[in-house]
Amino acid sequence: MNKLISKKTVIESSQYVKRNNMEQKFGSYLYCLMTRKYCMEGPIVSIDVSNGNSHYMCFIKNNKRFGKVKKIDHDIEGFKRLLEDIQKLEAETNEKVCAVFEATGVYTKPLERFLSKNSIKTYMINPLESARKRKEEIHNKKTDKLDPISISKVYYDKEEMMELKKKDETYNWLRKKNRLYEDQLNHLRKYKVTFQNQLSICFPGYLDLFKDGYSDIPMTILKKYPHPDLLKNKKAETVARYLEKNTCHTHKVSLEYALKIIEFAKKTYPGCEKDDVEVEIFKILLDKVIETQRECEKTLNEMITVASTLEEYRYILSIDGIGTNLAARIIAEIGDIEEFESREALVAYAGLDPHIYQSGDQDGKHLKISKKGNKYLRCLLFLAVGCSIRGAKDNPVNRFYQKKKQQSNPLNSKAAKTACTAKLLKIIYGICKNKTTYER
Repeated sequence: MNKLISKKTVIESSQYVKRNNMEQKFGSYLYCLMTRKYCMEGPIVSIDVSNGNSHYMCFIKNNKRFGKVKKIDHDIEGFKRLLEDIQKLEAETNEKVCAVFEATGVYTKPLERFLSKNSIKTYMINPLESARKRKEEIHNKKTDKLDPISISKVYYDKEEMMELKKKDETYNWLRKKNRLYEDQLNHLRKYKVTFQNQLSICFPGYLDLFKDGYSDIPMTILKKYPHPDLLKNKKAETVARYLEKNTCHTHKVSLEYALKIIEFAKKTYPGCEKDDVEVEIFKILLDKVIETQRECEKTLNEMITVASTLEEYRYILSIDGIGTNLAARIIAEIGDIEEFESREALVAYAGLDPHIYQSGDQDGKHLKISKKGNKYLRCLLFLAVGCSIRGAKDNPVNRFYQKKKQQSNPLNSKAAKTACTAKLLKIIYGICKNKTTYER
């Protein structure tokens, strides 16, 4: 870290910079000195990561480069060249070299693994920070060769940065599974839309017979009888035995449903014949829906099983409106709560922190949330708040919701629920940190 410099030296340095009209070059450095703060320092390799390749540049210290910008592919040969340059920089400076790069999702994974295996300390920065730094230049240019310079400036201007470390495998596994579950749900929604359109042709009004049209009984019937003409002449006992054999329901329940479905099949009028291509397409879509539903259930059950072994699962599950599904998925997106220094940091991580824009008569309050955070976590918290409000129980979240709805400048329902998501996240942080269950 930089050594503290006396006030006199700071003033003299500032005057020297002004006399030479070089504030832009040394401004951030002098700012740190004048406010008696440290900046990050030491040799680094600054890397601009792309899909399948990267541009990198080595720095001995701030504004002192070591070699030119180089491009490598994300393969064994490319990473070997990167390691050789890092070793050369370490030999030149006699210090350990750090790697700094932007967060670019899956593109950084091969690089992260390589750096971790070679015990190289790594730091990840937000792409918005390097973009902001680039815009400070008079000639605002963005090229792959210039990006490593912008990334290095972000690093050297930082007072402190948290080293990128490999997360606990349990939390990492849960997050990957939750993202898979989200993808499966998206596919299921698309299949259901197409399925319902086709059902309106082959068996119109069928799903209205059931409270849950995608449960085992309606799906089992459609699999064998995808057209009402196939059911009209069937005996109720035959259909009931089929249901009893292929579901977990008793004969009595199966018979009740069989009678109900056969009666409906005699009344409805489909838009196609039982041997039309429409029925063939419908059967394919039906299989897709059933298969995707099973995949979703399997992934979710795996998540719940693993999440239930964690201590915070019990604490979060005790909150009104949060069941086993939401508890497991919320833990998956938060990860290890010990990584957050404060509840404000967790709120910012979820993108629930408000924009602050104060100017003149504007007080800067009641603005929209930033949304610069984990969108999956925000969505899950919003669902939990909705469940809590529908439950109409007397708890801090519901009381806060009513307060926002009844204040002098009342919020609409969606805005009030959004405010409650931040409240709920603070509650989660508190009970997990204090290792206690939720109390109203």
